[in-house]
Amino acid sequence: MKKGKLIVIEGADGSGKATQTGLLIKRLKKEIFDVRTMDFPRYYDSVYGDMVGRFLKGEYGTLKEINPYLAAILYALDRKAAQPQLIDWLHLGKIVVANRYVSSNQAHQASRIETLEDRKKFLRWLDTLEYGIHSLPRPDILFFLD
Repeated sequence: MKKGKLIVIEGADGSGKATQTGLLIKRLKKEIFDVRTMDFPRYYDSVYGDMVGRFLKGEYGTLKEINPYLAAILYALDRKAAQPQLIDWLHLGKIVVANRYVSSNQAHQASRIETLEDRKKFLRWLDTLEYGIHSLPRPDILFFLD
């Protein structure tokens, strides 16, 4: 069985993720690679992505009112819903380029936790949830745009 590669592009809003993702995909296709792409959150493709969108609009309360663990679960469930497709593509030997992934959840939610020790605890928990319980594939390559 061939194994594809998971390439993740991360960065703050406005950092050029969409532009760089498009350029990377264009280059990979030019080199005759079979490429698939997925953006997270999947606002229109998953019930959880829709919930993330509603969370970001403040429909469930302000950012300060929502516990980072609960917010992280919404993002994680959106990726869990996409996991069968990701695994299928990777098993077929495709190159999958993801615009945001687990590391976005780690950065955004951990930044809301005050103490270093509590942030470390949160990151261990989230790693277990996303890569352990949800069995998401770990990225082969991670680009962070600053």
